[in-house]
Amino acid sequence: MYNFGGNNFGKKSKLTKKQKIIIGCGVAAVVVAIVLLCVRGCSSSFGAKNKQISLATFYYDNGEYDRALDALQKLFLKNPNDKEIQDLMKKIIAAKGEDSSGSGSNQNVNVNIDTDGLQSSLDSMKSELARTNAENARQQKEMAELMRRQQENAALEKERQEQLKAQQEEQKAIAKAAEEQRKKDEAARKAKEDELARKNAKLKAEIAAVNDFIQQGKSALNSGNIDSALNNFANAQKSLPVSDGEPAFSAGKDSEMAGALYDASLNASNPDEKKKLQDAAVEYASKAVDLDPKNAESQYILGMDAFDKKNYQKALEHLTKAAANDTSKNYLYYYNLGRVQYMMKKFTEAKYSFTTACQLNGNFAPARYNLGLTDNRLNDTKSALSEFRRAHDIDPRHERSYLEEGRILSAQKDYVGAISAYQNVLRINNTNRAALNELGSVYYQAKKYSDAENTFKQSLAMLPAGTEDSMTYYNLSTVLFEEDKIADALSYAKKAYDSCGQIKNLTSRANVIYNYALMSEKSGNTDEAIQKYAEVLQANPNHLKTQINLGVMYMNMNPPDTETALQLFLKAYAQDKNNFEVNNNLGSAYLEMEDYENAVKYFQNALKIQPKNNDVRYNLGQAFASSKQFDNAKTTYVQVLQQDTNNWDSYIELAKVCMALGDNQSAEKYLTVVQIKNPSFRKNEVDSLLSSISGN
Repeated sequence: MYNFGGNNFGKKSKLTKKQKIIIGCGVAAVVVAIVLLCVRGCSSSFGAKNKQISLATFYYDNGEYDRALDALQKLFLKNPNDKEIQDLMKKIIAAKGEDSSGSGSNQNVNVNIDTDGLQSSLDSMKSELARTNAENARQQKEMAELMRRQQENAALEKERQEQLKAQQEEQKAIAKAAEEQRKKDEAARKAKEDELARKNAKLKAEIAAVNDFIQQGKSALNSGNIDSALNNFANAQKSLPVSDGEPAFSAGKDSEMAGALYDASLNASNPDEKKKLQDAAVEYASKAVDLDPKNAESQYILGMDAFDKKNYQKALEHLTKAAANDTSKNYLYYYNLGRVQYMMKKFTEAKYSFTTACQLNGNFAPARYNLGLTDNRLNDTKSALSEFRRAHDIDPRHERSYLEEGRILSAQKDYVGAISAYQNVLRINNTNRAALNELGSVYYQAKKYSDAENTFKQSLAMLPAGTEDSMTYYNLSTVLFEEDKIADALSYAKKAYDSCGQIKNLTSRANVIYNYALMSEKSGNTDEAIQKYAEVLQANPNHLKTQINLGVMYMNMNPPDTETALQLFLKAYAQDKNNFEVNNNLGSAYLEMEDYENAVKYFQNALKIQPKNNDVRYNLGQAFASSKQFDNAKTTYVQVLQQDTNNWDSYIELAKVCMALGDNQSAEKYLTVVQIKNPSFRKNEVDSLLSSISGN
């Protein structure tokens, strides 16, 4: 008995890819160009075809059959499958034949046929047709590759949009928190200024003038008039320094203007306006830091600018100074410092920063979420799970914390909890395909195949038009296979195979090809299965299950190709000596080759792995009996019958062994059991054996 390799269930690691917006624009341009070319080309070709057909018809109507055929020849070469052209040519040829045959049955007509010229024309037509077909095939291949790239780019753009959405949500949370903190900072700043202004009237007037310009600038920002805001801030800058409290006062005012500009940039939707505001904020923040390096607010703004530009080392320096010199206990300083440390893989430091942010503001869900991510990277899944739950307790619509909770619970095989977490993600956002796909996988692992099928189909329904998702097709195929829906499983396995070029990971791609090979085999298409199994081994020469299944297929050929099968099984054994299927199949192959010593060895190996497997024990009995180790064979068959009293094959084989040992009495007993309890089983053989015993 041969054992097939099982079916692998595919999962998407979470990948982080860097994408460029220009990809989407390029795809759109290419698509438009294709449409325009098609419209022009198709229109021109259609007109030319009609003209040629009209000309041929004119010649036909006037009896000029040769000229009619000449008019159609080139058109036929370009369109050999066009039924209209074919029908007209047949009609002309038939008319030409009738005309050549004459009107009288007794009329003798001598026709001289230039066979060399005709053959040359036919050869020329065949050559031209072959060239046209080759060109069509090339164009089809190029179009298929273009479509594949379009689908891949569309998937990347979809992922980029989802990441952008997550970033925008986080930016909104930060902007809201920054606005609240800014009000506290301004209140503290005003108290200090009031204290300064009490010293003398001149200083009070100077402070008032600066504050008036700044207030007008802020009002302009609120109304969306950026140029007016910048002009007012420039006037405030010209009014500095004041006559006392320097350089701290000027640094504070530069920082205040930088903060107002930075906050406005967070809320700006226009990219050009956003950049203009950010640049101005950095300019004022730099002036503030030049005057007072301990100005925490400006160090923070410079740090966030560096963070946005992915200059993490510079961001780390500025944000560390911001947190160190902060007297207002601004939790955003520590939160964003933690984000930079996380990006730099400084997870222990990031944990401290996120923890501090949570201590300063226990109701800021993003800090809890990021602390959970950091705990996860530190392999503290218990703390991570706790933080994700606290995050969505604070904000019940915090989609990503539910998603991460589901991933942890799924890894812990807490399928009930994982399903609940993923369902919460979908309650918030029912278009989240990552959640749908991962939920489908959890349903599969929990053996809820119907739910898994429905969930994967929901995910596929969310695919952008014209795109493919090989891994989801693959996963759906495995679910359908478990439901014994073989035809549907094969259909989705084929879809996964056809689109697997989009999968960059060779291991994942090999699994997709393997699944299609397996489904083809289960559907009875052995030729396709063998071809695709071979393709798996090209992608991954060490694909264990393919080596097993392909080996079994070679063993099941008529006649068996045992040598090829054995080589595949031995390669599999070299990779995994403790694999049950490999050892049992090696035993079967060696038994087929009558190499009984090795057959015994590998069947015994298989039994060590699965001691209660009666099929293997029966095979071992056969190997012992074939090598004339009758005592061992007898012991083995008796063990089979101790576990399965209805194993009729073992009764008969045990009887043969007893006869070989000269124990005909026991042999007769075992054969009689079969004859009484299952009289039709191998009846002729049982009767013959009993007859031979009686004859003795």
